[in-house]
Amino acid sequence: MENMRKHKGRVPFGYEKDPDNPSFLKEIPTQIEVLNEIKSLITANVLSLREGSAWIYAKTGRSLSYQGLKNIVDQNG
Repeated sequence: MENMRKHKGRVPFGYEKDPDNPSFLKEIPTQIEVLNEIKSLITANVLSLREGSAWIYAKTGRSLSYQGLKNIVDQNG
């Protein structure tokens, strides 16, 4: 599991504050897996962004707006 330095006030989807060092973020592997699965379905035009956003919430219990999901998909190609 990899730690990364926190960039701004918001914690990105798939990460949480490291309890040992709050200035670092800790990856949440299950959320990253779901996010990668949804990203591949969106890029393959199987799901819409809104459907992907709803699916992410259903699988992880953590919300991610369709616009936030679009930003992640566009950023990572």
